[in-house]
Amino acid sequence: MKFIDFHTHIYPEKIVLHATEYLSDTFGKDAEWPGSSENLLIFGMAAGISKFVTLPVAMKATQVHKINEFILGEAAKYDQLIPFGTLHAAQDNLIEEINFIKESSIQGIKIHPNQQGFALDDTRMFDAYTYLSELGIPVLFHCGDLNSDLSNPPRLKKLIKMFPKLRIVAAHFGGWQVFDQDYEMLSKENIHFDMSSSMYIMGLEKTAKFIRHYGAEKIFFGTDFPLCDQSVEIEKFLKLDIPYADKEKIAWQNAADFLGI
Repeated sequence: MKFIDFHTHIYPEKIVLHATEYLSDTFGKDAEWPGSSENLLIFGMAAGISKFVTLPVAMKATQVHKINEFILGEAAKYDQLIPFGTLHAAQDNLIEEINFIKESSIQGIKIHPNQQGFALDDTRMFDAYTYLSELGIPVLFHCGDLNSDLSNPPRLKKLIKMFPKLRIVAAHFGGWQVFDQDYEMLSKENIHFDMSSSMYIMGLEKTAKFIRHYGAEKIFFGTDFPLCDQSVEIEKFLKLDIPYADKEKIAWQNAADFLGI
């Protein structure tokens, strides 16, 4: 079975240890390895993964372009990487940065409201969402947090209604830590979900239940590297009580179709 890991993180060498530690602190879980491109490929390919969607996050508006250039540089070195870019609501040049992204090999955008400090339905992002909808560039949102509602399902549902043509991927089944909140709220929406950082919290039975509820055709396999051991995530995934054909869709085909691979 072929795998695309739709949810991974890599960092520049000079900040890789600090950034990985911050990721661990955010999720309350020790990372498996420092989040370098080299570690992603070594451990990911050993686990059986062929392609990796890399998801950067700019904590400040001033970091956006530099981070996008870093991601493009890593993707130029390693053709297994599928680069997503970053944006920030505090930017005064959002449209200009999207034009840069449009002309590059960046395949989508990652928004992490809780880390970036703005709600996913922040009005400052509306022109960007409109333009991304027109361009067909997908946006993956971190979704869910017990301590903040910046990315929780009610805000995402509002955004879906406002921007019905925006190609949305809701990370962590649409509600990390608040999985039950999104179970009914998002089930009928025309969006995709990744399953990263979910199985170790939900367990296999509940994970399979969510896949059946949302529909296997809407789900992308993801690990949240370096937070989770990719080999362990694949081992758990293969044990899920869902049809083998659905596992093939989730592991590769859904993401390949979505990204046009």
